[in-house]
Amino acid sequence: MNNKADIFQLIILVVILFVAVIVGILCLKLSNEVTDVYDESGLLNDTIIGQKFVDKIQETAPKTTDYLVFMLFAGGVVALMISASRTQFSPTIFFIFFLFLMITIFIASGFVNIYSGFTQQLTLADEADQLQLTGFIFSKYTPLILTVIGGIIMLIMWGKSGGDIIT
Repeated sequence: MNNKADIFQLIILVVILFVAVIVGILCLKLSNEVTDVYDESGLLNDTIIGQKFVDKIQETAPKTTDYLVFMLFAGGVVALMISASRTQFSPTIFFIFFLFLMITIFIASGFVNIYSGFTQQLTLADEADQLQLTGFIFSKYTPLILTVIGGIIMLIMWGKSGGDIIT
């Protein structure tokens, strides 16, 4: 079989997304700490340009982190859907794909628990509150979202053959 994309890659997407979220939250925390030091230490001599710099960084850093995680998630899902439509699939291995979907759900559940424990720490609670889209992606509904995505991928793989779309 010509496996260009399948349910196995959903696990890879979840792992990459989790790493990006953790690195993003840590970078956001670091950015906030650095700008707080600039603001409180008088290092910028309370200039207008310095204050605009601090305000701009504090305004754009959470949005940038949040959009990065969301676009990575949305782009990964779209890429999996497109790749799944180009995969030649044999219904005889449907059970194996279903087992891998269950494994993906369990992995996602673990990552949700790790993320919620990570963001409930006092040191990262303020940064986690600023990331609404990331909080939604790694919420209690993440296993359900991945189940739906995995089901759609399996339906696309089962319903299409590689030559039906582009000849």
